[in-house]
Amino acid sequence: MFNIVLFSSLNDINITGPFYPFGTGDTVNGRSDDGSSSVIYLQQPFIFFGQTYNQIYVNNNGHLTFDGAWGSYTPYQFPAYGGKDLIAPFWTDIDNRWKGVISYQQYTSGSVLTQATQDINQYFPDLSFSASWVFIATWDRVAYFYNSGAVSSPETSFQVVLISNGHLSFVVMNYGAIAPTQRYVQSGYDTIDSSYHFSITRSLQNDITSLPNSSNINVPGRWAFRTDHGSRGCQFNGNVLGDYFWSDATCQERCTCTSRGLQCSFEPCTYSQACRPAALQYSCQNIQCFGAFCILPLCVFATDLHRELCL
Repeated sequence: MFNIVLFSSLNDINITGPFYPFGTGDTVNGRSDDGSSSVIYLQQPFIFFGQTYNQIYVNNNGHLTFDGAWGSYTPYQFPAYGGKDLIAPFWTDIDNRWKGVISYQQYTSGSVLTQATQDINQYFPDLSFSASWVFIATWDRVAYFYNSGAVSSPETSFQVVLISNGHLSFVVMNYGAIAPTQRYVQSGYDTIDSSYHFSITRSLQNDITSLPNSSNINVPGRWAFRTDHGSRGCQFNGNVLGDYFWSDATCQERCTCTSRGLQCSFEPCTYSQACRPAALQYSCQNIQCFGAFCILPLCVFATDLHRELCL
């Protein structure tokens, strides 16, 4: 497999989304349909739900694997109850032969570790975490298969960040502009036998373009998970089953963690509730109308346009 090191910055052109730095110093995957990186030896071990790995592969079709390069372009639904540990920020049929850059880099010092430390302590405030290693893989303005040869083909950008201090491990998935596609897309992670798994809202649906507006940590376009032995997410044998939240700032879709993964359905806030940021994402919170002994006064909340009757 052919990989090069990039010495000029890829992100001179602005890429919208909550991305970590990428470009200068990155190693770039070769231009190959269904290709992968060569084996990447990690400068520090990464623990993925109890399994310690010292190597990783960045696969062009939007996923990371540990046991070997993998060219699969047809996603399956998590949990798969299969035999592979898999991190899939955007698993679909991607073709980088004519456009787009897929690159990666790992860090053990510098501002990237500072940023990772701040982010993890913000998202997981009970841990007092200090990052000692970060791995960043970026798919920059890539195209889907069949469209990659066209000059005007839609472009998709996303990124996955692995963060560790040697004991605790985290995965952060970042989303920029996501082009529409009729192909299936799976975003999330799965483990051997699916003991731990997570599927981001709208995976394997046609409205995957909403990823830049989705989150589980109140940062649009970013999802964060703890992956050493437990996680914020839906675990089959984990410790967070039963958590629920609304998927975005409109609070139109309520998602619940179940033994079958993340289950979402249309369930907007009632007229006596307002959509507000919450610990995981958003929640429908009750609002109070202060007015006594009135027949039909309306409480108008300009920020969310909710109205209710006071009686």
